Amino acid sequence: MDAVTQVLGERGVVLGVASLVLKEGMTAERAEDVVRAGVAAGAVAIDTARAYATVDDEAVGERLAKVARDARPGLPIITKAGHFRIATSAWDADGSAERLRHDAEVSRDVFGAPPSLLLLHRADRVRDIEESVRTLAELRDEGVVETIGLSNATVEMLDQVRGVTHINAVENRLGLGVDAFTEYRYCFENGIAFLAYAPFGGPQAAPLATRVPRVAALSMARGVSVHRLTLAAMIDALPGCWPVVGPTRVESAADAAAAGRDEVDDELRSAFAEDMRSRDVPLPGPSGVGAE
Repeated sequence: MDAVTQVLGERGVVLGVASLVLKEGMTAERAEDVVRAGVAAGAVAIDTARAYATVDDEAVGERLAKVARDARPGLPIITKAGHFRIATSAWDADGSAERLRHDAEVSRDVFGAPPSLLLLHRADRVRDIEESVRTLAELRDEGVVETIGLSNATVEMLDQVRGVTHINAVENRLGLGVDAFTEYRYCFENGIAFLAYAPFGGPQAAPLATRVPRVAALSMARGVSVHRLTLAAMIDALPGCWPVVGPTRVESAADAAAAGRDEVDDELRSAFAEDMRSRDVPLPGPSGVGAE
């Protein structure tokens, strides 16, 4: 793998802060407690964005990332540019060079250092993806950010920008048993780190235990949460993939982040692989990447 592996370091769980900013009723104190719990339990990076903001405070999400880094100096920070809040229930997207440079420089100022990874937040809403990626590459070359990538990107977009520069990472939704593995497979094959947000499928998905029944049975037998066991199996089964979780409770943050340190045995590997196959998602891997 490339520079992103060097930036993120070890495999494991990335802690996302979107829900800690955008969920109704969340307090600043509780959000900081959740972040510190996830970091203490072993989260390998923190994921934020310029869009994780309130109407009155455009930097609240990035300051939460700074709280995480203060708790563990050197913790990698992933942030996103080109998508921003404009009203109580409205966001806008702008992938122009001016906007991306502005966002990157503000992020650097909030963190007190270059972001470890800067992503174009809504690649699917950008008119000229090549222009946006050229700007990201310039920011990387200038040292404003360490590494760059895209979020919410299709394989077609990734193919389109290959002639512009090398993308270090992609962050896309990858709900287990819900979403296809198409973009992950592409990234694996092309040496691009893959950050998988919403690995449990999001609030509209069926309960995780119903989608991974074999892993759920093991979780009951072992006295471990099905979410933690699933994350551990996911990290083990998908090389070059970092799941991004968004807990809103201290207990769930600690539980999820600790999954990155758990050992995975053959029984769990088999259960997870069978659960994915039963959802028509055969797992990719060194012996069969991209095979359907």
